[in-house]
Amino acid sequence: MIMTKPIRAALALSISFSIAALLSQAIFYDTIDRLAMSTFNDNLLEYQTQIKDRIENSKPNLWQQQAARLSDELNTPVYLDKRDQDNFTQDILEQLDSEIGVNGIIDPDMGLIYYPISREYALTVGPFDDVTLAYAAEIFTWLFALLTAIATFTLLDYQDRKALKRLSDSLSIGDKSSATQLSISSLQAQAELMSDTNRQKSTALDQLLITQRDLLHGVAHEFRSPLARMEFAIELLEEADDDKRSQLKGQLERSIKELDELVKQVLRYSRLQHDGAELELSSIATRELIERSVEKVQHFYPNIQFNIDDETQSQLRCDIKLMVIALSNILRNAGRFAYSRCLISVENHNNALTISIQDDGSGLAPGKKKQIFEPFTRLDPSRSRDSGGYGLGLAIVQSIVHKHDGSITVEDAPIGGANFIITLGSSISQ
Repeated sequence: MIMTKPIRAALALSISFSIAALLSQAIFYDTIDRLAMSTFNDNLLEYQTQIKDRIENSKPNLWQQQAARLSDELNTPVYLDKRDQDNFTQDILEQLDSEIGVNGIIDPDMGLIYYPISREYALTVGPFDDVTLAYAAEIFTWLFALLTAIATFTLLDYQDRKALKRLSDSLSIGDKSSATQLSISSLQAQAELMSDTNRQKSTALDQLLITQRDLLHGVAHEFRSPLARMEFAIELLEEADDDKRSQLKGQLERSIKELDELVKQVLRYSRLQHDGAELELSSIATRELIERSVEKVQHFYPNIQFNIDDETQSQLRCDIKLMVIALSNILRNAGRFAYSRCLISVENHNNALTISIQDDGSGLAPGKKKQIFEPFTRLDPSRSRDSGGYGLGLAIVQSIVHKHDGSITVEDAPIGGANFIITLGSSISQ
């Protein structure tokens, strides 16, 4: 998966935030918590002094009034209560009666101050609820994590921009006085384009690996039959008489020839698929090209008429050897399935040359049109290898046509059978 800049930014923020939060929790939490508690206790001591100053030497009839003022000053409830078990716990009462409670008692856990003003009454001040101090450790942890995440993102963004700026400077056009700098946004667009290109190359490589795997499986399958016949013939040679030996020798020769032809076809297909060699281009009249191709296959089918319809007088710039192979393969396929004739027609429309090869046979079986150009696909499963090829002929045709920047399709022919249509554009020469 290729990450875009927003995704990378979000990922960097989340990772840095999480790491900073964990580090802050482990390193600073206890220290901040203790510091907050110490500050809170110091505040309570100040409140205790303030209570003492306000209440000390006050007359009993002013106690209630002083409690109300303290409540306003401290912004917290202040109650004047009798020192009994209805208003205080036994533990607090005992502390108030002791020397410790003369100047009041602080309960930091509850945020309360108990202050005695006489043997019968005491003040309950609080609870003091300082949210900032109560959650100081948590607040510091998340604030530290957030600031760290922002700083990390800012640093990464700065490094990105700095690298792009250096790249932009290195790609400056012209001298310094008239240099045209590539913008950062333009470089980012180019980087994304390169990323898309790499992704497409990766997809193409995956498809190539699949094709290679299928090709190897097909080759292994095709080799199996002639090798099995050869093995069987060799086993029989030892016990065979002279006549039988002669037959077995002929069978071995045919199997070896079959293997040799298969290897040649596989190598030809592989070179067409993956060889980066340039085509040997030269010009030839389309009619002459077709006549050469017909001449190579006509003797295989003496009862089939090969009719040529070409009034275009077009010249085709192509690799003549390869194009003859391509047309011959289609013509052999057409002659094999034709009843009586094959029609080769040429048309030229808008600088696009179309070569159509039709036969008057029974046509293609349903569902075959999409797969007949795949390696080791046969139009007739019952066809023997002696009468045809190895299912590589049409695959080779497609590779040759693609090397010439053309296309090949198949459809039902007007005269009854299959119609193979080769379309070539840039290969036409006047």
